[in-house]
Amino acid sequence: VNQGKWYYHYQPIDYTIGNYQLGTKEEFEAMCTEADKYGISIIVDAVVNHMTSDMNAVSDNIFDLTDSPFHSFGSISNYGDREQVTQGNLLGLLDLNTQNEDVQQYILSYLKECVQAGADGFRYDAAKHIELPDDDSAYASDFWSVILDNGSVFQYGEVLQGGSDRIADYAQIMHVTSPTYGQQVRNAVLNKSLKVLNWSNYAVNEVEEDRLVTWVESHDNYCNDGSWSMLNEQDVKWAWALIAARSGGTPLFFSRPHGSSTTNQWGDNLIGAAGSDLFKDPDVAAVNSFRNTMAGLDETLRNPGGNTGVIMIERANLGAVIVNATDQAASVETETKLDNGIYYDKVTNEPYEVQNGTLTGTIDAHQILVLTGEKSQVKPYVSISQQGGNFRESLSLTVRAVNAESASYTVGG
Repeated sequence: VNQGKWYYHYQPIDYTIGNYQLGTKEEFEAMCTEADKYGISIIVDAVVNHMTSDMNAVSDNIFDLTDSPFHSFGSISNYGDREQVTQGNLLGLLDLNTQNEDVQQYILSYLKECVQAGADGFRYDAAKHIELPDDDSAYASDFWSVILDNGSVFQYGEVLQGGSDRIADYAQIMHVTSPTYGQQVRNAVLNKSLKVLNWSNYAVNEVEEDRLVTWVESHDNYCNDGSWSMLNEQDVKWAWALIAARSGGTPLFFSRPHGSSTTNQWGDNLIGAAGSDLFKDPDVAAVNSFRNTMAGLDETLRNPGGNTGVIMIERANLGAVIVNATDQAASVETETKLDNGIYYDKVTNEPYEVQNGTLTGTIDAHQILVLTGEKSQVKPYVSISQQGGNFRESLSLTVRAVNAESASYTVGG
């Protein structure tokens, strides 16, 4: 499946592991086993609110559970109406009868099977469309308390903000998403205006930061909101540094289709094939390492010297990430909480000094600095600002060579 038919995978016909596109249960188990060797946790995207819109395609296993496996409310027309939101058909898809105990147990059995096969957690698609225990008694249910007791270690619900979302209540039982925050970060990067007040609020004031799953973009934003044509991979890297260097949230990195660009939405990607390897980029890896090292430490956000094109995210007094989203190099002479001493960029090992509470140095145009007190073992690498795209008369590209005496990059052979 390619060219945008990803949404077929959000229209299940049964709750079993494996299919002809994604692979078998045995292959899933092998993947989880291999991931464990590298400390990688597998999160399963569970679509338990609805099934396909084609009643004839639904497995007989579902109809064997009960005579009424689906709600009969009809399609949602008013997203401000809580009953419609939780009992109606989302985009015409058959809405599961989540009040039914047999349906609940069938879903729970599936989730437990995933955990037994090696899954570490779950993302619950369209979570706000499944009722809570304290909703109106006419349709409230214990669905969540039943199915969340599945033995996994991390679970979060996709709660798109707006309408009757009750996000704070969902956050009491699992982690939740903050799509509005992602939109703020994307806007900040696109406008090259990183003024702290414009993007630092997580946009869900009633939910604790450590209960949020944050992102630059998700598959929904990429496909439906059009972020694929708005942000290039350099923009994504800046935005990722903004959210991942912070103390709050659990950041999610969306791997775009392989070969895609701002002029080519799908690239050469297929369902199941590897997407873009931007997540392996040295800047991204350095920010990820920084996040893990600084876990649990307070943050301080500031625009050095009032330059709103540059942002510095300090973590306690031990390190900082600095992003320059402008087209010009910027001098950095700013107040800081970092202890006096020399700090090294984790990608280049370039030194930056703090004296008497002031950090001084220069950050190149478009650069991401990840400063810690220790040098790192940095391998030579070459990168290019855009992979793939359609032919055009001219295209501006940035090629970087780091820790190398000489380098080359071949385009088109």
